[in-house]
Amino acid sequence: MDAIEPGYICRRCERGLARWDAQLNCPNCSVTVPVADGIPRFPVPDAVDDSAHETFFDRLAPVYETPVWFQPLYRFVGGATAPRDDRSTIASMLGLEAESGTESAAEGDTEAPSVLDVACGTGRITRHVARDAASVLGVDISGGMLERAQRYAAREGLKNVAFARMSADELWVDDGAFDRVACCWALHLFPDVDAALAELHRVLRSSGRLVGTTIVDEYVLGAAPVRAVARLTVGAEPFDVDSFRTRLRKAGFSSLEFDRRGAALFFRAQAG
Repeated sequence: MDAIEPGYICRRCERGLARWDAQLNCPNCSVTVPVADGIPRFPVPDAVDDSAHETFFDRLAPVYETPVWFQPLYRFVGGATAPRDDRSTIASMLGLEAESGTESAAEGDTEAPSVLDVACGTGRITRHVARDAASVLGVDISGGMLERAQRYAAREGLKNVAFARMSADELWVDDGAFDRVACCWALHLFPDVDAALAELHRVLRSSGRLVGTTIVDEYVLGAAPVRAVARLTVGAEPFDVDSFRTRLRKAGFSSLEFDRRGAALFFRAQAG
């Protein structure tokens, strides 16, 4: 697939990275980033910074979008009131669906926005929003998820998407680089939530929009045994709604909107 080329920057000296053969290079401080199968592999936490290490999510990638994983888990967590298709809800909250055109125009968005999809997994959100976005960059720490994401995007013929391995708490893109940021079904998995939220705020343009989904300690996750299973199986730590609101504000977000469905929390916020 002849995909877009995002403007990556060096997080050591803030200079732009240039592609040369099978790597990205910083012309200033000699930082190099390998590119394998078209996917830049930026530094990630030590726990997954090993090409021979098969993480849980690498193993999950082949079945993530099949009927045995995401939808059953989503229905269990979200309950009967959760939107049937979370992707359409997220796209609408981002201001990308057709029915959101009036809202976007009212906010001064006359052109299709650029979107960063953090913890994109197999790209199920990335691909869905790409049809109404100028460009979408999907990032994740799981190489297996990203390889699957790139394969699915190529199969659908998407030309305005790219994928890179990056950690949410160190995004190798410039300040204010994106109009929108999505972070779905992942914040409860991050080891440093506050650092990740600060990064999501940094890469958004002024008045840019963050949209996401996470899980909270309500509904089925209000039960301690269920929370324990979530913690032991995938390392999930459900949020308390009020403390999550405080964390978003501390990171610099305002105009917070929450919509809880079961233990699933859909949220939207604006960068200051």
